[in-house]
This record gives sequence, structure tokens and C-alpha cells, in this order.
Amino acid sequence: MVKDLGHGYKIIDNKFILRYDSEVFKKFYKVIDFETFKIIATNAELDDDGFASTVYFEDKNHIYIESAFTSFSILEDAKPEDFKVIDIQKGYTFSDGNYYRHNDKMPFDLSKANHLNDYHIQVEDQLYFGDVKLIENVDLDSFTIPHPDLIQNLAMDKNHVFFKGEIIPKADRKTFKILDSCLDGTYYLECDNAFYAKDSKYAYFIRTISNEVKVIKSKSLNDFHFKVIDERGYAFDKEYRYYMGKRTKL
Repeated sequence: MVKDLGHGYKIIDNKFILRYDSEVFKKFYKVIDFETFKIIATNAELDDDGFASTVYFEDKNHIYIESAFTSFSILEDAKPEDFKVIDIQKGYTFSDGNYYRHNDKMPFDLSKANHLNDYHIQVEDQLYFGDVKLIENVDLDSFTIPHPDLIQNLAMDKNHVFFKGEIIPKADRKTFKILDSCLDGTYYLECDNAFYAKDSKYAYFIRTISNEVKVIKSKSLNDFHFKVIDERGYAFDKEYRYYMGKRTKL
């Protein structure tokens, strides 16, 4: 017996699940109720393999998600009888008094949230990064995102520089600045995610798709600068050339 769920998914003999020709979700077979398991929502975007990049499933007991942002998993405490998709592109859903972002339960009421940009969200007197991570030791009155379109996950307040919601420990807030030549519109490879900055003590390589900022302890900080050569972005001081944060002696 074959039960076609759509979007390439099939249940075979109420015993296993195929996505086209590949068996999937095997470690959840003891949890899934095959009789009632079905797709309840998908988005139009496709992942690298040509599948819908976000798919929500339900059975009589649970809500499940598989997406480009998370492997197949159960939404904790979500109930089939009241589950709602709010924004499938952002992964926002609601059930049983809880809001979710993909498979993460959000720690606040999304209806009271103010999105400062795609990464920072303010809820009353608290600030979150990525909808689920509380940013600590932040001064909300002075909080700013200096390059909100190009470098969305870098922010500042009067005391600190933040990257992905964490304080950059060595950064001097008063003098920290992205190098202007990274921002003047000149094209270079990775120009949308790789930048250099400096303050009064150090230089920095910032890659927005990385997990942390790399500190560069230059001996000639005053000469630290950025230049595009053959569509590649390089930083220089008197001793080294830096490409993607890695140095080569001049």
C-alpha cells in the first residue's frame, strides 16, 4: 500500500517513508503515527536538491518540520489541533501559546516584537538576536546597527560592539569602524559578507557568515588599509597582506 503525501514523499505499507527513492525519517518511526501522518504546509522555494526548502508535517500527536535550516524534528509542545503557520519564509509558527522560529521555541510573544532588521528584534525592554538569543549587557537607548543593509549582524551601543548578539571582547566601541574602502561600492569577491575594521588597538576581519570576528594584532595599525586587486579584497599593513583574514608576509 502506497500513500502519496505529495512533494515527493510517500508512506509505504505504513512502515516507512520515502522521499522519491530515498528512505527518510527512519529514527522517528517509533514516534510517527503513519495512519495520520501528512504534509500540512510547504513553501515555494527549493533547496539544492530540488525539494521544498521548508515542509511541515503533522500526525495525531505531533507537528514536525524539515527545512534548509533544520533537519527533520518535532516542534516541542506544538499541538496539531491549533497549529498555525504565520510566515513560512521566516519559519514563524504558533501553537498552544508558543511562537516558533523553525524548530526553536521563541522566548517571547512575537505579536509584541519590533523587528529592527532581519536579525535583531526588540520585545519591550529586551533585545534578541536571531529571534531566540537574548543579547545581554546591551544599552537599548544607544543601540544601533551602523550598516543595517550590508552588515546586518554587527551592532553597537555606547559601551560595546556586538557580532551575532555577542560582545566582541577586544573591540573599542569609541573608535571601532568598518574600513570605508570596504563600503564604497567597489566590487570584490565576497563583498557581501567579508569586511575589515579597526579601532585604536586592533584590526578585525569580519565575515558575516562566520561565527566570530577575527582579531588582527597588527604592528603597524595606522597603515592598515583595504584595497581591491583583480576583484579580490585585501587588507595591508607594513608587514603583511591579508586575504579573508589570513596573512601572508610581504
